[in-house]
Amino acid sequence: MENWVNLAVLSVRNPAEAARRVIALDLSRDALWIAIALVSVLNTLVFSLSNMALPVPLPPVMTAPAIYFLMSAGSLVLAIIALFWTGRALGGQGSMTDVMSVVVWLQVLRLIVQAFSFVLIIVAPGVSALFVMIAGLIGLWIMLHFVNEAHRFGSLWRAFGVLIAAFLAIVMGLSLVLSLIGVGGM
Repeated sequence: MENWVNLAVLSVRNPAEAARRVIALDLSRDALWIAIALVSVLNTLVFSLSNMALPVPLPPVMTAPAIYFLMSAGSLVLAIIALFWTGRALGGQGSMTDVMSVVVWLQVLRLIVQAFSFVLIIVAPGVSALFVMIAGLIGLWIMLHFVNEAHRFGSLWRAFGVLIAAFLAIVMGLSLVLSLIGVGGM
């Protein structure tokens, strides 16, 4: 457990080194798929608990844990695929397991932030909002380093390009799928 805490602290202090250590774990794809499922379940649990404690007006479909789990896991898989292929298109050398490893670890860190912000919103709501904003900026910084290390770019600008390209690919892909199933016409 101490090693995981140290890795979490290292992820904030030196994200590039943390990414190298996560990749060096050389986890199998099977283990990573299980980790994706587990982090999605835990994310759903934290979301459901926070929604029960502090209800937010959301469409009923969004509050159903099974639907939230599918959306969480699906968006995680979609992000991994987009980051892998856009990274490859921009000259990245990383493998799918490298990208999966760093994205799963980033989700673990995000889950820790979510749980802490849930507790903080009960104790100090104003501080919670500031904490979430700062954590989001730090998370983006960590993500840049993780993508850079996973694809072995040697440039945070290329990693930034991957993040932008992956985001655009996801938005265009979802727009296409939604228009094909008729959501735009509704």
